Amino acid sequence: MARKKDQEIECTVEFSEGAIDRITDAFVDLYYQIERGIYKGPKRPKNRQEETA
Repeated sequence: MARKKDQEIECTVEFSEGAIDRITDAFVDLYYQIERGIYKGPKRPKNRQEETA
């Protein structure tokens, strides 16, 4: 069975005002829900030291 050749698809995304903040907030919420065990997902290693900017 021959595989079809993949076609390149161009995609343009435009964010509305505040979209980046909403996306960031959603990832932060998801992170804490994973930490609380509400959702399954990768957890941070316990021995990892916090890094400051």
